[in-house]
Amino acid sequence: MLLVGERLAAVPALRPDVAVVHALKADRAGNVLIEGIVGVQKEVVLASKRSIVTVEEIVEDFGPRSPNAVILPSWTVGAIACVPGGAHPSYAHGYYKRDNAYYKAWDAIARDRDSFLAWMKANVLDKGPEAFAVHASGTAGKSTQPAQGIAAAE
Repeated sequence: MLLVGERLAAVPALRPDVAVVHALKADRAGNVLIEGIVGVQKEVVLASKRSIVTVEEIVEDFGPRSPNAVILPSWTVGAIACVPGGAHPSYAHGYYKRDNAYYKAWDAIARDRDSFLAWMKANVLDKGPEAFAVHASGTAGKSTQPAQGIAAAE
């Protein structure tokens, strides 16, 4: 491709089938609030054909937001699940800190396929949302019930 005398390369955009991200809050209308180090969560949701978002809590209103807050409108979100602690071992801004012990152990776990699969079975596949909730400190007294009208996209 020539543009102003320079030769540039172009690559096709990625269009994942599904994006799964964790965010802080969803409101009852299905909008999602992401704050903290937001990375490319917004971009992957917008680029994907479908999206699943887990959140720390369902709220009536997002309230005050930081300057870097991102709100994903409901039409970009396929499904929302309230999973307090769902970012663990990473952090959820304002809810709980990163679990560095998990990160330090990860190299040994992920180096070998069998140890990785055993870890996944013990820590993810055989666990329910309650296993993540023990890591959430910011959700005490707040609604963790699914919002009415928020359901998987057809």
